[in-house]
Amino acid sequence: MKSSGEMVDTLAEVVAGLPGLRPASSIKDSAWVPWPGRSTAIGLASDLVEFRVVASELPLRALLDRLNEAVAPVLAGTRWSGARIRMVVTGLDASAFEEADMT
Repeated sequence: MKSSGEMVDTLAEVVAGLPGLRPASSIKDSAWVPWPGRSTAIGLASDLVEFRVVASELPLRALLDRLNEAVAPVLAGTRWSGARIRMVVTGLDASAFEEADMT
């Protein structure tokens, strides 16, 4: 069975490979903590797995679907298999507007 830290690392690799998303950085102890700083972009609870990301594509719903499809097999068979997936978009990259159909 994977520990929480190992699961965060595995999920971080999955998210880093998804087009349109990148893990969000955060500030910790007054210094920028770059990805994949453990627990800065992924939170694990028994009933919730939260991903804090920056989106570089729209629509957001398609990104959430992509994220769900990518992490479901990783979570299967673990203590987080029944957890809800939450995607918190902490930033929207300007490139998302270049690709989006704004009409």
